[in-house]
Amino acid sequence: MTEYAYSSKATTKCDVYSFGVVLMELATGRKPIEPEFGDTRDIVHWVSGKVAAGAGAEADALDKRLAWSPYKEEMVQALRVAVRCTCSMPALRPTMADVVQMLAEAGPPAGRTTKDTKDDKDDKDHHHATP
Repeated sequence: MTEYAYSSKATTKCDVYSFGVVLMELATGRKPIEPEFGDTRDIVHWVSGKVAAGAGAEADALDKRLAWSPYKEEMVQALRVAVRCTCSMPALRPTMADVVQMLAEAGPPAGRTTKDTKDDKDDKDHHHATP
């Protein structure tokens, strides 16, 4: 699964790849290799296929136990970052500094909490109420 196993030398690009795999595991709630992925497929190929397929498939890849989360869009963004980290061509992978920047940009605005998200939803519900 890890590139280190194939190349026998550790590099920062291998570290980025491994981080991408861990990020995929966290966002999907899945192990690196599962029967659902099919023969010769792993979490990297499975997630990459979902992300390439678009928004509906991306959300479908997220951990079902987190269906209640108000941060689904941020989780989808994290999957997109993970796909970039696991690019098959090491030279095209971002640096860890770039990964940190992308994840920071994908996160909720500074100071936003789950309560804020619920309040936003409540406000929208009130604006659409019939008189």
